[in-house]
Amino acid sequence: SWYFSERLETDLHLDYRQQRGVGLGADVSYDLGPAGSGRLGGYHLRDEDPGRDAAGNAVPDDRHRLRFTHELRPSPNTLARVVVREQSDALVLRDFFEPEYRGNPQPDSFLEIDRQFSNFGLSLLARPQINEFFETVERLPDLKFVGYRQQIGTSPLYYESDNSAGWFRRRFANGAQPDYAAMRLDSFHQVLLPQTYFGWLHVTPRAGGRYTHYGETDGFGTTLEDQDRWVFNTGMEVSFKASRVWKDAHSRLLDIHELRHIVEPSVNYVYVPSPNATPDQLPQFDQRLPS
Repeated sequence: SWYFSERLETDLHLDYRQQRGVGLGADVSYDLGPAGSGRLGGYHLRDEDPGRDAAGNAVPDDRHRLRFTHELRPSPNTLARVVVREQSDALVLRDFFEPEYRGNPQPDSFLEIDRQFSNFGLSLLARPQINEFFETVERLPDLKFVGYRQQIGTSPLYYESDNSAGWFRRRFANGAQPDYAAMRLDSFHQVLLPQTYFGWLHVTPRAGGRYTHYGETDGFGTTLEDQDRWVFNTGMEVSFKASRVWKDAHSRLLDIHELRHIVEPSVNYVYVPSPNATPDQLPQFDQRLPS
């Protein structure tokens, strides 16, 4: 490790594994002041025993991973971040960087710009597919405007919203299925009425709706046309909090002076009627991915 200054640090890695061979790498951390800070790293090895993946395919012996992160905060309420993670195969983290793999088996690459206001948030996300062996929903881009829960004037009602517009392409791992893409506009609005009864019982009924427009799907073998979907939702959340203090509980070792036990039961009822367009009529972009 070399510590050149408060703005520049470097770590060099030389590893030898008895059954896998030699690995080389370097990591550079930098701080450019108003231009932001980040970290750049790379690692390469010629694996002498790469083995096979879960599908029985041979893993390449020329293995590497590259990482780049840069973060810029031009104002206290604005954050811009770019993250690039490229690797030779899907298992290089599992084989040589197991703690990272446990935290995130499918590392993401993206550009994100986020601006916060007192009651609203505006964000822009761009996500390409960097590693073709990871299924990715590309968002090029995805623009989102969020209205946080806020009181409507002096009334007891509260309002919240979530609006987005983007162009999405679902790209499957190693071309397992044909890619497809579409534009999507989405707008969700909800009104809530938080109430407290008996000084301890919290009851919050709500009602809202969502409108989503899907453009004509682009891709081999797709036949989905433009589609508008309307969804109404309503429901109620009921909760309360109870606690008890044990004043005689003390532990010098754990620095404990009294203990408080808190129980907070809640019930959340949601009713969403069948929408006018079912999932099989719409391109699917929001599946859960292993990340």
